[in-house]
Amino acid sequence: MTLARADRLRREIEHGATATAVRQAEAGWDSAAGRIRRERRIAFLVAGLPRAARVLEIGAGTGLQTANLLESLDDVTGIDISPELLSIARDRAPGATYRVMDAHAPEFPAATFDAVLGVSILHHLDWDIALEAYFRVLKPGGIVRFSEPNLLNPQIYVQKNVPWLKRLAGDSPDEYAFTQRQIARLLMRIGYTGISVRPFEFLHPGTPESLIGFVVKLEEWASRTALNAIAGSLLIEARKPAAP
Repeated sequence: MTLARADRLRREIEHGATATAVRQAEAGWDSAAGRIRRERRIAFLVAGLPRAARVLEIGAGTGLQTANLLESLDDVTGIDISPELLSIARDRAPGATYRVMDAHAPEFPAATFDAVLGVSILHHLDWDIALEAYFRVLKPGGIVRFSEPNLLNPQIYVQKNVPWLKRLAGDSPDEYAFTQRQIARLLMRIGYTGISVRPFEFLHPGTPESLIGFVVKLEEWASRTALNAIAGSLLIEARKPAAP
């Protein structure tokens, strides 16, 4: 492990031990709009996976998404660098297995998992190192799926590039974001196939409940126009090639 990566992990561990990290992990998910956003992401993550699929959740955090994954999946292993966050996850979603682990180097044998999933976690990591590691632990034909912030979204761009806004939002020191093109090129270079990276969603977690219907209709219109490129999130999907 390089000194730079060791320093990065130390900062993430320190961040995970703070109340700010808990607030960030759960921010916006329990508002009316937040619940819709969470349902959308879980539906994307579990689509087509059999209940018995062996699944690795990256950045399980406080177990908020894990609890929803367990409604559709029986074999979920959640990893996170923060023992403080995982202690909350164990109480919230006891049906999963949890390991304190560096998400860049999951300590599992090759070809262990049918799927590697995560919500808003890749942008905390060195994406190239992490996605190569997930390629290794996937079974042939296995799938990765992630929901991540879209760097082309104006709010995301400003938040990730203005230090005081980044601190105000509770971001960890090293997290950033990426574009649709950047992550698709990386997945292709590693050897993934069936790559799909699509901009998704304009519904903000702070949207008043009375305006959700209007914003959803606006999303439907925007998704058919060039504006879709600046949607708030990216839905990422790719497969490890099946064995010949």
